[in-house]
Amino acid sequence: MLRRDRSRLLGLHSRAPILARSILAVACVTLASVSSATAHCLPLLLRTPPVELRLFSADPGHVLKYAKNDKTKIEGKVTEYLASDPDLLPQIGKLVSLAPESSRSAIGRGMARAAQHCGPIEPKVVQSIIDYVRKLQDSSVSAGYASIESDAPVQISSQSKPAPQSNSLFEGEWNMDVGNPFAPVPLPLELPR
Repeated sequence: MLRRDRSRLLGLHSRAPILARSILAVACVTLASVSSATAHCLPLLLRTPPVELRLFSADPGHVLKYAKNDKTKIEGKVTEYLASDPDLLPQIGKLVSLAPESSRSAIGRGMARAAQHCGPIEPKVVQSIIDYVRKLQDSSVSAGYASIESDAPVQISSQSKPAPQSNSLFEGEWNMDVGNPFAPVPLPLELPR
């Protein structure tokens, strides 16, 4: 009887690595398909949580209740949602149909801000946002979108950039020597905008 139990354990033990590898392979394939299914324009830490995206997807009018006619909040939420998940464009269309005329320009500005976030990372997303704004054929949304496009991005000249400074806590050729921890901290030449 002891031999049978031992042989069962050995048989199970020999199958365990195969089972573990197959589970790992399924998990990797699943994660790879999920991450490549949608384009994201924001880094993971800056994206809107999935729960909030699902809430918006189920009830786009929730944004209007949250914002309470504050156009900056509406613009910010539309930007966050589209930059986090560009597949939410149809829900933005529902939001436009639910929104009063005075709030629709804020939705257009939010769509333009999302396009600005996505531009360097996902140019196809920018084109789909532009096409969707045209498809909506709403003058307020188009005007809001165009108002952001007309804002020229601030160009920083290469002369105004300060030279990179070494870490003040470490000194030496390879930054391996401990520096003076009581030395004054250098202030930036320009304040961030």
